Amino acid sequence: MSRKAAAFVLGLALALIAGGAFWWWWQGKGGRVRLGPGPAESAGPAEKVTVDLYFPADEGLRTEKRDLEVTASRKDRIRKIVAALLAGPVSGGAARPFPEGVMLGGVQLSEDGTAYLDIHWEGHADPPASGSTEEMQRVYSVVDSLTANIAEVKQVVLLWNGVQRETFSGHLDTSHPLLPNRTIVTP
Repeated sequence: MSRKAAAFVLGLALALIAGGAFWWWWQGKGGRVRLGPGPAESAGPAEKVTVDLYFPADEGLRTEKRDLEVTASRKDRIRKIVAALLAGPVSGGAARPFPEGVMLGGVQLSEDGTAYLDIHWEGHADPPASGSTEEMQRVYSVVDSLTANIAEVKQVVLLWNGVQRETFSGHLDTSHPLLPNRTIVTP
């Protein structure tokens, strides 16, 4: 092989490696969504409201009424509802949607009624593993609780550690905004 051909092959190999490294970096960074502070909302005074929270139970979701102290801020209402879900049910027969330690990070609400929630669990790169029923219960516990209680929330995008995943446990497509699904709510 001539020196010219060897230099060409080496240059091509380096270009492919550099392109692959850039693509890998772009997938990691480009797919990440930052939920920083949005436009300021005036919080105003707190008021007590009764909300319907949907918790995993048996094969569906069980409704639990809960009084929460919230302000007029939609983001505050979203945060308080998700915090109540993550804390778990007060009554028996239902379970918390995510394991203890899972927390809500950033929250955004777009003009079209899409709520973006960044959920994370310290030390866990992936959401908790589960079967298809448990995954549906986890996801729709959050989606249904928000859409049922906040008129401005029409759909929900769930992020895990800042990334919108194709799925949380391999069964439910979470790569797009999720609409409410009250078909799994049990009486």
